[in-house]
Amino acid sequence: MKRFFLLTAALFIAAVFTAATNEDFLLAENFFLHKGDKLSVRMFKANVTNTDDDYETPEAKDAKFALYEGSKKIPLTTIANDTVVTIKDYEVENGGLALLQLSQAATQEIDRETFLKHLEIDGNEESVKKAKSFHTMNVREKYNRSMKTLVMVDKPSGSAYEKLVGDEFEIILKNNPYKMNYGDDVTAIVYSQGKPVESAPVKLYVKTPKGTIYPENLVSDAKGQVFFKLSREGIYMLRSTRTDVAATGKDADFETWWTSFTFAFSSANELPNTYKEFGFGNKH
Repeated sequence: MKRFFLLTAALFIAAVFTAATNEDFLLAENFFLHKGDKLSVRMFKANVTNTDDDYETPEAKDAKFALYEGSKKIPLTTIANDTVVTIKDYEVENGGLALLQLSQAATQEIDRETFLKHLEIDGNEESVKKAKSFHTMNVREKYNRSMKTLVMVDKPSGSAYEKLVGDEFEIILKNNPYKMNYGDDVTAIVYSQGKPVESAPVKLYVKTPKGTIYPENLVSDAKGQVFFKLSREGIYMLRSTRTDVAATGKDADFETWWTSFTFAFSSANELPNTYKEFGFGNKH
């Protein structure tokens, strides 16, 4: 029986990455569930160049959660509290794939030099030029998060992995990772306002059960597609960002869209199912 129990407080933060940026990600505590099990999910923000002590859970202000089971959409916003973006102990009742999705929009002031570094890391040359034209200490950024995590309840049936939820910027999968085998190819597509995005930069992170993180840079083709292999067991995270000068009336200098998609892959019948076995220390 596949049982991949991951306590996620430090899931993508235990190793050093090559890119110095913050990553926002939504992760289920347990990706392989049974009917009647409790689903718990948290969103984290991490500076991936630092140790596993450097992580935080962003505030849940204006966050909207929804759970998709087949064609059924279950709003879960009321379960999130005011200070932590989280779903805690939601009882899953139906078998098959389930997609948990978060949408969140907010405006923040950010140090201009810090903002420039993020843009440069993401290769956003046009926005870098525009940000350099600002002569203030800070810039106002409106950001829009769209995050998904895909779990399996008893069986890998359903098509939740390719669900377009209607966010302005989002990622879907064209293959069901819970039906796939080691070495299989996966296709993901980046969408903006319902249309595939060409030349979108996509980062892929794979966290193995031993705690090693493997990053890879991808770029979408003319159909918005990126391709990667299920080359390791563990947690897979895809993410993409886009930043533009804010439109008139947005009460911001720049607007950023951030999207990510996480899922688990296991080709074995069993994997370590305790926190310490995955090398995550004593954090809970």
